[in-house]
Amino acid sequence: MDLQAKLQEDMKVALKAGEKDRLSVIRMLLSDVKNIDLMPGKPTAEAVVDAYGKKLKKSIEEYQRVDRPVEAEKLRGELAIVESYLPKKASTDDTARLMDEFLAAGAFTEKQFGQAMGQFVKKYGQQVDPGLASKLLKEKLAGK
Repeated sequence: MDLQAKLQEDMKVALKAGEKDRLSVIRMLLSDVKNIDLMPGKPTAEAVVDAYGKKLKKSIEEYQRVDRPVEAEKLRGELAIVESYLPKKASTDDTARLMDEFLAAGAFTEKQFGQAMGQFVKKYGQQVDPGLASKLLKEKLAGK
């Protein structure tokens, strides 16, 4: 089942169950996924959902910065719903293992961080959290 069909099914379930908050998030995601054809670069449905999740994370940070915890908590609930539609990211240990395998296959120096990070993300893209991968790569290249 593709992501759009899953969103439509979940929208029906949320509507029947009266889950207004979940329903509004699903409708937003469904709208974004349906508008992929209008977007430059034609991203995947998962990329569109991930982008919406990143917007929510930024909004949460802003609400925390201006001391509005109620709004931040509401957005955390929305973010949890959005993340349920994304593929699961590798754990810290799994990411470290993938990083070790990647670095064993190619010899990179600390000055080649950008090049190494680009190749790592290209190879493992959606499987890992880029922020965590960046931190691990910096540590491992500095340790060489």
